[in-house]
Amino acid sequence: MPPLEGAGAVSVLGESTRLVPAHRPAVFEIVCNSPSIAGTPPDVRVTAPGGKRVAKGQPRVTTARPGVWRVEFVPTEVGTHLIEVEAGGEKLPCGPLVAKVYDAGLIQVADVAGGVVGQPVQFRVDASQAGEGQLEISINEGEVPNHVQVVGGGRCLVSFTPDQAKPHLIDIKFNGETVRGCPFVCTVTDTSRVTLSLSHLELIPVNQPSSFHMGVAGGGAAELAVAVRGPVGELPVKVTGGIHSGFTAEFTPVQVGAHQITVDYNGRPVQGTPFIAKAFDSNKVTVGTVAKGTVGRPVTFSVDASEAGEGNLEITISARGMNIPTQVHPQGNARFAVSFVPIEACDHVVNVAFNKRPVVGCPLIVGVGGGGTGPTVTLPGPGPIHKPSTLLVNHPGRLEDIEVNVEGPGGQAVPTQVQPVAEGQFRAEFVPRVVGEHRVAVSVKGQPVGGSPFAAKAYDVNAIRVKEPARGVVGKPVTFLVETSQAGPGNLEVTVNGGLVPTSAQAQGPHTYAISFTPREPTVHSVELRFNGQDVPGSPFRCNVSPAARIIAPEALDKVSVGRPCTFTVESPAPPTVEVLGPARRALVTKVTPQDNAVGKFEVTFTPLDVGDHSVEVQLPSGHVEGSPFLIKAYDANRVTVTDITDGVVGKPVSFSINASQAGAGNLEIIVAVGGRNVPNFVQSEGNARFKVNFKPTEAATHTLSVRFNGQPVPGSPFSCKVSPGNTQPRVPVSGNGIELVAVGQNAEIKIEGVTAGEPQVIATAPTGKILPTKLIVNDDTYIARFVPETVGRHSVAILINDQHVIGSPFSCNVYDVNKVIVTGLPGRKGDVTRALNEISLRELGPAEVGKPVTFSVDAAQAGEGTLELVVSTQHTTIKAEVVACARGLYDVTFVPLTAEDHFVNITFNEMTVTGSPFHCTVIESTQYFQVGSTAYIDLPSDSHRIEISDPNNHHVKYVVNNYKGEFNLTQTGTYRVHIIKDNEVIATRTLHVFDTTKIDIINAPEAVCHRPAVIGINMTKVGPGKLTAAIKVGNREVAHSVRQSPSNVNMWEIVFHPTQAAPHRVTLFYNGVPKFGVLEVPVKGPGNEPWAGGIGLYHARIGKVTSFHIETLGRPGREFDVVVSGPTGSAVPVRCYQTKTGKLQAEFTTREVGAHKVEVLHQGKHLTGSPFTCQAFDPDNVRIVDIPTSQGNVGEKVYFNVSTKNCGFTELEIQVTNPIHQTLAVHQTPIDDKLTQVMFQPSMAGLYQVAVTYGGVPVKGSPLALGVGPVGPTPPPRAVGRGLEAGRIGERCSFAVSSVVQPRVTVEAVEGSVEPHVLSPKPGEYVVTYTPKWVGVYDVVVMIGPNELPGSPFHPTIVDPSAVRVIGGWSQHLDDAGRIRLPAKLAFDIGNAGPGPLECTLAGRKVAGEKSGDRVRFELSGEGISPGEHEFEIKIAGFPLPEAPSSVVCVGDQVVLTGKGLAQAQCGEPAVFTIDGSKASSGNPEVTLQAADTNIPVPVMISLAGDKIWRATYTTSTPGNYLLSVLWAGRPVKGCPLIVEAKGGADASKVLCSGEGLRQGVVGREIRSWIDTRRAGPGELTAHCAGPRKVAYCELYDHGDATFTLNVKPQEAGRHALTVKYAGQHVPGSPFVLKVAGAPDASKVRVYGPGIEHGVLATFQSRFICDTRGAGAGQLTVRVRGPKGAFRVEMQRESQKDRTILCKYDPTEPGDYRVEVKWAGDLVPGSPFHVMIFDTQEELRRYISSL
Repeated sequence: MPPLEGAGAVSVLGESTRLVPAHRPAVFEIVCNSPSIAGTPPDVRVTAPGGKRVAKGQPRVTTARPGVWRVEFVPTEVGTHLIEVEAGGEKLPCGPLVAKVYDAGLIQVADVAGGVVGQPVQFRVDASQAGEGQLEISINEGEVPNHVQVVGGGRCLVSFTPDQAKPHLIDIKFNGETVRGCPFVCTVTDTSRVTLSLSHLELIPVNQPSSFHMGVAGGGAAELAVAVRGPVGELPVKVTGGIHSGFTAEFTPVQVGAHQITVDYNGRPVQGTPFIAKAFDSNKVTVGTVAKGTVGRPVTFSVDASEAGEGNLEITISARGMNIPTQVHPQGNARFAVSFVPIEACDHVVNVAFNKRPVVGCPLIVGVGGGGTGPTVTLPGPGPIHKPSTLLVNHPGRLEDIEVNVEGPGGQAVPTQVQPVAEGQFRAEFVPRVVGEHRVAVSVKGQPVGGSPFAAKAYDVNAIRVKEPARGVVGKPVTFLVETSQAGPGNLEVTVNGGLVPTSAQAQGPHTYAISFTPREPTVHSVELRFNGQDVPGSPFRCNVSPAARIIAPEALDKVSVGRPCTFTVESPAPPTVEVLGPARRALVTKVTPQDNAVGKFEVTFTPLDVGDHSVEVQLPSGHVEGSPFLIKAYDANRVTVTDITDGVVGKPVSFSINASQAGAGNLEIIVAVGGRNVPNFVQSEGNARFKVNFKPTEAATHTLSVRFNGQPVPGSPFSCKVSPGNTQPRVPVSGNGIELVAVGQNAEIKIEGVTAGEPQVIATAPTGKILPTKLIVNDDTYIARFVPETVGRHSVAILINDQHVIGSPFSCNVYDVNKVIVTGLPGRKGDVTRALNEISLRELGPAEVGKPVTFSVDAAQAGEGTLELVVSTQHTTIKAEVVACARGLYDVTFVPLTAEDHFVNITFNEMTVTGSPFHCTVIESTQYFQVGSTAYIDLPSDSHRIEISDPNNHHVKYVVNNYKGEFNLTQTGTYRVHIIKDNEVIATRTLHVFDTTKIDIINAPEAVCHRPAVIGINMTKVGPGKLTAAIKVGNREVAHSVRQSPSNVNMWEIVFHPTQAAPHRVTLFYNGVPKFGVLEVPVKGPGNEPWAGGIGLYHARIGKVTSFHIETLGRPGREFDVVVSGPTGSAVPVRCYQTKTGKLQAEFTTREVGAHKVEVLHQGKHLTGSPFTCQAFDPDNVRIVDIPTSQGNVGEKVYFNVSTKNCGFTELEIQVTNPIHQTLAVHQTPIDDKLTQVMFQPSMAGLYQVAVTYGGVPVKGSPLALGVGPVGPTPPPRAVGRGLEAGRIGERCSFAVSSVVQPRVTVEAVEGSVEPHVLSPKPGEYVVTYTPKWVGVYDVVVMIGPNELPGSPFHPTIVDPSAVRVIGGWSQHLDDAGRIRLPAKLAFDIGNAGPGPLECTLAGRKVAGEKSGDRVRFELSGEGISPGEHEFEIKIAGFPLPEAPSSVVCVGDQVVLTGKGLAQAQCGEPAVFTIDGSKASSGNPEVTLQAADTNIPVPVMISLAGDKIWRATYTTSTPGNYLLSVLWAGRPVKGCPLIVEAKGGADASKVLCSGEGLRQGVVGREIRSWIDTRRAGPGELTAHCAGPRKVAYCELYDHGDATFTLNVKPQEAGRHALTVKYAGQHVPGSPFVLKVAGAPDASKVRVYGPGIEHGVLATFQSRFICDTRGAGAGQLTVRVRGPKGAFRVEMQRESQKDRTILCKYDPTEPGDYRVEVKWAGDLVPGSPFHVMIFDTQEELRRYISSL
């Protein structure tokens, strides 16, 4: 008995704290040690983790045995449960029992994805909800090590590094229980097999194909996927090639920007990808207008490359073939200002290139003049100091007429010498000594020449300072600094390796530049710097570039021996930092030493101490070295043990065992030898790196056993095995099942014949080593031995005569147990025998269905060795079954029942029937659901099959047969039954349920209230059989609900949901998965007596459109509510609030960007229930329907397309499909990623299907979509299609596709000979045929399908050689500098050697007719009908483009420029103006027409001349709408015309009336109200804005609904305010109004003084008193005086309106008690009310005062 815990009256048997699985009984046994309480059950209370008691009826206390009570309960909650036990008033001495409940089913495993060989694979395990316990994780049954990193809170991160490309099985156990879903499968791929080069794709041009090559090493099935994603989506990629020659991927970028190239191998990215290729477009570089220049004057123009992408910009300016110094000034954002100073009067050529490609419009010709008549001066360019600078003066006079004065930058004179050079030409020469601009004054005969004084710039190349580049590394930018502050003006040129390596410059300051380049090769790079054409001192500079740091490891590095040094090499420009972590994550000592005579190479050495994976990280300051981190597996051959080596006998197997489980990863090498010769041996794995080795000796001699692990001998190797001679006894016949095969519990019999030398001895040994009793019977010289085996397994039977084994002894007997064959997973009922004997093994499953596969398992792993036979049959026939071996002794069996009758599975093992066999499987007919009006199709295998159909009323239904399918219409709801008959015998049945969603009747859908159940009543009487479901959404959020049947009426159903948001709920009903047409909207209002906000505008909004929601104020004033809307970035969104006639507040706002908006609704500064709300703004205009089927599908075939919601925001995507008879269909939406959804539906009848796509309830572009579906057809006949059957090019692979059920035979013949075709089958029934033509001409392609030719065969493709087409005279004569054909042009071609194809030419999308004469073809390209500018040009032969042909033409036409707002919009009643600039056009005049787009009514347009060939056009529209504006120049339309002009409004702000005191004055903190009437002003938007001295006042416009408004202004400060009121963007009369705002009234600041509030005598009483209101803010003074007989009239006066001091007086007429009450803005002032006593005599007054 286990020990007892505790002592006393009661104690617990076993441990008091245990781990208990959830949902299973937890059992404790309580021992009663006192006889007095043994008969009374103890009182037991179980407390769950939350402090609550367990469910009613638990725990159960029963008697286990005398004196022992059994406490049992079933925990349902994870956590610690306390079990308190009390018996006879005593509790357990050890305290409460503790059951720590866990649930392995709550463990979540995430992120189990594929992996790559040699790279860590990670996945997450979350056991935070599973309770306490031990987590065990193994990969491939422990063969692959894993590392577990505890994240915290029961969560951990598991990683392992696969070393083989095979599926890895992940097994996870929790407290010994297998986690649900195990084993998880991680597919591992070896991406190192794929090699590719992408470095040449760093910069790629748009609209031109770019390609790269991929090589795949090795064989085997694999999937290579290439994707290129541009700035706005994926690009099509064409992949050609094969596994042997490699693959070439080609794509064409169409937009500037980064393109991500991804290459996946078996779903995993190949090393080096994703790669970013940057696309550029030199056509997007624009060069600004270059004005005509003057000698000596700077010429400036701009270059804008902001839209062209990344790259290098090259600008050169030349005159007479010589380059002119140029200065480039960055302006930011890839914009530059370029300037140069012309030195002579001639045409200057400006060339701009981007990434070596010419920019559109270049070269530009800039005319440079001499600056006028008279003497001219030719200036030099910038010159070096200390060297002569020369300028030429052209003057027909004498030397004495010329005077030249030169001043340096500081004003100092520079000596100048003038000498005649030739007739009329003189040379002035000076030597600059200082860097900078020199002033050159030239005068002739005392008069300055034109342009004088001139500027001559001097520079000093020696003043340039260069910080030489440091050592570089391949693939990493190298940067050096150039400082030019003291060098003067000039042009700096930088080239690396003669321009072969791109460079970039970035300004670091006014005169400092950072020059960078990225080396691609490990060679010395030469950096040349030139300033104004001169070499900078020290140029060229040298930069040593080292290879990128990498790890050079020997092949054997993956496995190293424990205790032996491990060495590898690192190529690196600097010593690396190396960290080696052992299996226990402890760091090992590493040694890094530089190699002798090898610069940049370092040797790393460490010695592993433990067996297992060692992680090696090699780092530089810049990060990990390529290949780091990596794993090294350490092994220890000394831990391999060899056991069980015994002496052997010739001819008998000898075995021994090897245990390498503790030695690590590696390879075992086993050699058995005798006399120098190897003996064959056989190795059998026993799992977990344990092996059994067998060999059969043939010689009686000592055998040597050599065992090595990873090439190292294991301890004791080589071993010796002594082999003795074989048995010398004569052969004795031995037979019987006892030495072959026998079942457990049955007699094993052995027959031994011809024994004459003595009685045989028979010893039977079980696998456990137990010797079984044997009975021996003798009959003459024959003996029969019997024994009964008890266990499954191989038994050893030794037969000895005279203590020597007979030949063949010991024998083996395989013992099996048929009762251990377990059958599971077979659906249907089981027979009584099965149920009784195998209840635990078989699960009770539902019946099988006709036509659906049935799979069950047979487990014979524990039954021993033998033969398993299985037959599936019915009463009439046998059924084919497929058997798949899942593991040793475990099989999956699958069969497909064809008839609705009982099926029987007969299973035998070694010809013995398995317990429970035959197993009974019930098969029922399959059931399908159809909509009423659909057509049903029943397959008929042959003409001898027919069907009988009965409708729901049991009437016979007629059908027709087409293409071996029976077709009939389903015209009424209910159940149809179909019998398939052959030879008058029913062989199969089908049941068709027909329903009608239009008969779903919603009888009750009341308005719902938040947080209260809402019930929708539905009548289903006439719908038909099926299941009702629903989907309820509010603002794209799912709402939980239930569907239940009414208990009182089976045809009545209810949908119950609990709304939590006050907004309309959209309810969609489904029947059998098919939606009912239309959506039910259930209004929901807020609960209780508190104000609430509701409406769909709180949850979603369409951008650019007004959205709204309402606030139920419940009678509260509207000014107590505030609404604040914030956009996704936190910016405020304007909100308009007004009160409706129902008393609710309506809030309206317009979103401008997609994303989550925060809507705060406040009442008196506090959030209403639910506030802040999240409103998702969406844009349905960006939704795109993509991948629409391009061909018609057939009935029964699934139809797919995709919907892209990129940049559309988040809201509900709804797809509704209606068939040709207007019924809705079931639609399946599958998210492909966050922004792409796949849509699928399956048509059931032929015709046109309408697909409506809405986003947030708004139809998207392209919706509704119409898709045609054809009828069900037979298998299509074989056919061949493809370009390869029509045309092809020499040397280029041609292909076509063949659809056929059998593989075609193809021959390709030309006149010169045959071409070998290649046939591949990408999928069943489809074949791709390729061939490569060798000669031009017409080929014969013969396609044979079986013995017959394919219809259309032989095909006759035309093979041409486009490179053989010759342009007469060459292309250059027709091209401009940009490589475009100049129009007009005449082209002539010689096609004699190009083949028989036609030569075709297209210009701007139009075909150009050619003239053919023999082998010559001529085309005339004119510019007629073509607008000015660049256009596409194509020239093809047989559809193939000519290789060197240009792709564009340029037409120089009229360049008319239109500018002005009047081209796009106009305001009704106001003149709209635009300008027509024809200064760059040919001769002609403009003609302008403007007419209404809908009525064609013309509008007069006035044209006036505004300059040289510049016109000003004016028009005035009277009615709003769209107008068409056409501008003609010389009778031809100007580019872009006609234009659409939008005329807005008819609003007249001058007719708006404003009134009220609120337009003039107000008080801080109080509403200032005014009224605005817009009824006579027409339609328009009213806005109000009020600004104070420092703060903006809050303005609220209340719309009365009749075009009149109330304006409430709440100022926040006192002072002068400007109130602006606009209508339709125009000020109303009086706006801006001047609003005087006074401070808030403060009665405490009023002072009252004077005799009128003091006691006195009536005869001499002075009733005057003064009220001083200065500083008291705005308010009204009220004074009330009450005397003995009532109130008195009070007189108040002040000197002026601005006076804040007021004189008050009253006239008392009799003595008595007077009360003076003074108020300011309704509040009593200090001291008020004042009590004044008036007496008759002075004595009375004195006595009264003395008494106070």
